[in-house]
Amino acid sequence: MLQYLLNMTAIWLLSLLVFDLFLRKETFHSFNRMYLSGTLLLGILLPFWSWHETSVVLSSNISRPAIENAATIKQAIVQSRVVYKSINWQDALLILYAAGVAISFLWLLKDVFKIVGLYRKGSKSKDGVWTIVETGQSHSPFSAFRYVFIRSRSDYEAEELKMILTHEEQHGHALHVVDLLLFQLAKIACWFHPLVYVYYNRLLIVHEYQADKAVDKKPQEYGTFLIEQAILSSAPALSHSFNRSPIKKRIVMLTKKSSRSAQTKRFITVPLLVVCILCFTKNAFSDDKRIKKDNTVTYRGNVVEFKIWQNDTVFVVDPVTGQEMMKIVSREPSPIMLNGEKLYDMDEIDELRKNTPYTQGSKPITKPAVNSLAVKEYLLSNMKDDIRKLKDGEYYIEMDNIIIDKKGNIVYFDYAGIKTAKWGSKEDSTRKLSKTQQDAFAKKVARLMNDAPKHEAGVVNGEEVNVIIDNNIQWNAFEVKGGRVVKL
Repeated sequence: MLQYLLNMTAIWLLSLLVFDLFLRKETFHSFNRMYLSGTLLLGILLPFWSWHETSVVLSSNISRPAIENAATIKQAIVQSRVVYKSINWQDALLILYAAGVAISFLWLLKDVFKIVGLYRKGSKSKDGVWTIVETGQSHSPFSAFRYVFIRSRSDYEAEELKMILTHEEQHGHALHVVDLLLFQLAKIACWFHPLVYVYYNRLLIVHEYQADKAVDKKPQEYGTFLIEQAILSSAPALSHSFNRSPIKKRIVMLTKKSSRSAQTKRFITVPLLVVCILCFTKNAFSDDKRIKKDNTVTYRGNVVEFKIWQNDTVFVVDPVTGQEMMKIVSREPSPIMLNGEKLYDMDEIDELRKNTPYTQGSKPITKPAVNSLAVKEYLLSNMKDDIRKLKDGEYYIEMDNIIIDKKGNIVYFDYAGIKTAKWGSKEDSTRKLSKTQQDAFAKKVARLMNDAPKHEAGVVNGEEVNVIIDNNIQWNAFEVKGGRVVKL
């Protein structure tokens, strides 16, 4: 999410800089209007776009016991709950954001109710396609849809009222209300972002430039009328106020004409779009490939060093028979270092915790990182569209070597696909995923793991450390029924 916000901000900032340097003082107002609305949407949508295939290397040698120890499952679930409770800052940010959205929405509703109240209490009369509402209150003339609100007809001569109606009619013909609705939604969703308000103010000025051009009056006469209206109070946000924009700029724009050479400035949008696509999307220059050399793998700028394991012995309990069994399994090489620093495993941290207090004051002394159940829940909650395509039954995510760095980022993982499972019997071959389905899941998992939010990092002796998290629970089944996960 942080990367998305940074990309969105960069697109908006660059677009506004181009607008202020090259387009703001020119008279091609329709183009400027489309530019502002278009680049606002560009900043919101473009960072989501990935125009290359996500690179995924499927591990084929990940060993998996067919049956998991029930006690281990229970312990991991308890650990997961503790971890989620500790990530309070994420919940706090979400609550803060939701509160801002609610306040912004209520602020907009206040303006809507203000317009409705003025309409209901005002005296109404028709003038062509317009309904003139005389409110009896002191404010600048403003329009909302096909309604023009003024204090009283007696305040204006016939020619002045005609200027107001011509001006507001242009707002209606140009469908400026669509822009207003778009920007009000943007202000609600991105209430915290200052550039949204900069965009909004720039667009309102362009709207007024367009409407002023439609008035068939000499600039001196029309400018005098604008100055007279400037002393009146402005209008609600969902309307166009006659005096909302800077009067001086509007008068200057009435007499200005763009030269033929100035028209070429519009082509500045082409290199701008290219820069935004190259720099602010997940593009083909992203470092997603794994480079193997001897016993190291370089992935997304991180170097993971492996120690080769030949065989390992595990004890599992069959939940059907209750019988404990010993299994000898071979594993892929196990990571031991990240960027030249030690990798702690979960068992090692648990041993250290036995002789160390959990916290000293409010600071953790030794604690584990987020466990693999939390990672599995994160993946499944973001793969609902893919899961809907699965047949009913039990599956498991085959994943190993999930590394959390000292900043809480997932920096490495090995993934071997979505497998079908039926505990107590042979694998149900009728539900095996096709290559197309496996490829789709692989790309989705890679994208989610690489873009995962920060998790709780492991701590040893009061310092954050790199951790390879316990993966056993990751092999447990999740049950799909009717296109939904019904059991973890």
